[in-house]
Amino acid sequence: MNRPETAINRFRQRGALSVITPLLLLFVIILTVMALDGARLYSLRSEMQAQVNVAAQAAAGEAQTCGGQAPSSAVVQQRALAAAAAQGFQGDAAALQVQLGVIEDSDNDGVVAFSPVSLIEESNAVLVSHTRTEPISMLLPQSVFGGIDISVNAAVRKEVEATISAAGGTAGVGGDATLLGSLLGVVLNQPGFGLDPTDLNSLENATVQLGDLLSAAGVDDLVELLPLEASTLAAALRDVGGTAAPVADMLDDLVTAQGIETIKVADIISVAENASVPDSSEFPVYDLVISLVLNLAEQQQAGEGGVLSLPLNINNLSIPLIANITAVDLGLNVGEPPTVAVGPARQNADGEWVTSFYAPDLTLQLSTDVELLPINIGGLLSFSLADLTIPLAVNAGGGAGQLVSADCARGTANTVEFGVNLEREVARIVTGTLTSDGELQPEPLEATVGRLTLLSGLLPPIDGILYLNAEVDGLVPGVEETVFMDPRYDLYCDPVDGCDQLRYSDLGDGLSGLDLDVEVNEASLLKSSFGLINLTPLLKPILDPVLALLDDVISNLAQAVINPLLRTLGVGLGGISVNISAANQEGVQLIENIVVAPDQ
Repeated sequence: MNRPETAINRFRQRGALSVITPLLLLFVIILTVMALDGARLYSLRSEMQAQVNVAAQAAAGEAQTCGGQAPSSAVVQQRALAAAAAQGFQGDAAALQVQLGVIEDSDNDGVVAFSPVSLIEESNAVLVSHTRTEPISMLLPQSVFGGIDISVNAAVRKEVEATISAAGGTAGVGGDATLLGSLLGVVLNQPGFGLDPTDLNSLENATVQLGDLLSAAGVDDLVELLPLEASTLAAALRDVGGTAAPVADMLDDLVTAQGIETIKVADIISVAENASVPDSSEFPVYDLVISLVLNLAEQQQAGEGGVLSLPLNINNLSIPLIANITAVDLGLNVGEPPTVAVGPARQNADGEWVTSFYAPDLTLQLSTDVELLPINIGGLLSFSLADLTIPLAVNAGGGAGQLVSADCARGTANTVEFGVNLEREVARIVTGTLTSDGELQPEPLEATVGRLTLLSGLLPPIDGILYLNAEVDGLVPGVEETVFMDPRYDLYCDPVDGCDQLRYSDLGDGLSGLDLDVEVNEASLLKSSFGLINLTPLLKPILDPVLALLDDVISNLAQAVINPLLRTLGVGLGGISVNISAANQEGVQLIENIVVAPDQ
């Protein structure tokens, strides 16, 4: 009874297998094909990703922050396409989309976004995108399974950040550091403060690492330094300022100064927006000290009627034509203290260079009594070519600069060329004084030519053969120029000695282009006990030699006294200097499948 049923069941099983087996085989084939297609698509996507990665890396080296003197959008496109082609890209050039933009340091949420820009001057990164449509399967009908779009992108940020300033200058007056010492004495409330030239020499090339400065100040990053007691900064500078005793002594005086107020580090160190400042960044100690001192001087001058009075002894100077000179009064007004700036070479969305620095904007007031070529023969003859009372007021003009280009290190070339735009403002020198606002107030000078005494006590002296009341006004024109620092900055230098600083200085004698205009208000003959004989109209034809003499005297005075005074504080008449003390080019930042922010 059971045998027929068993046979029937076997027959049914064989029938079921004959149907299921082909279906299973078909399913296995389909899975295999899908696996192969999946592997093919994955491999294709990886290949595309590698192409956009190398394209973005090559193109980022041509963006504004690394593209050198003349970055070009066309060059960015060419570099991206050439690098992708070398990696196997064979598509049409239009299929490779290249965008210039900005990648800034991420916020605390860790999200990094790429912001497209329309101008290459604003860029520090390049985004390369590629989309390709592929059939889902190479074996199965495309009409049934269709196609799929494969999209990849990669963004690369490449930039170098420099530490740059225009405050440095250690030229002393008459071979010493009189002005800086006098200024420190006023700021420190220590009249007669002395500063030896070796103090300046030890400061000139000294740098301090940010990490050491932060550690000495007891904070973790630059942001925590805002605000900061000036004494805290001075103490930190003292602690890390090197082994030179004069540096430590001078900074000790800053620390113990009376009346030092809270000062923001942002007034001294200007960090470009969103720029990272590695702990290894080096700052010039001299520039930091000068900036700190001038910031404090700016605070103090408000209580000094707008002008700080600086006692200064400038006797025994060797100045052509001038035998004796006495400084009656020296005043200083700080219009804008200098800054030390850190950042890259690019513009922001407003078209302004993000790394800008300032030379000190200073005005000086110097009243002097000058005697020219005196002759004294016993008591028989006493003669002086001229005696002048000259009140000089000088606006150095200051200046500003921006970091405008950087040709980054690449391959085996580990150096960077920096380009700096310098704006030297108009400098002015007049006979006059400073107002409480630091503005120049023209006033006349007095010149007595030919003071003569014969047989002293027997004959009345002639106080002057010629007497002049005149005004002098001179300008040094402002100049704007772009300077490329030479040599290039070496990123990888001796870890012990550190990197050599780059300095460009165009201070010269500070008088290039100086145009002095002398205008005579009054000319009189025979200034003596008998009075004055006013012959101004008649004397005009013979005044040229005298006016030429005045021109020479004031020019010599400016060159020998005024310009060194200003250069000690980092600026000269019509001149400016710039110093790059550190540069950091961190590893290239490559981001795959980056979020694209809305256009700026």
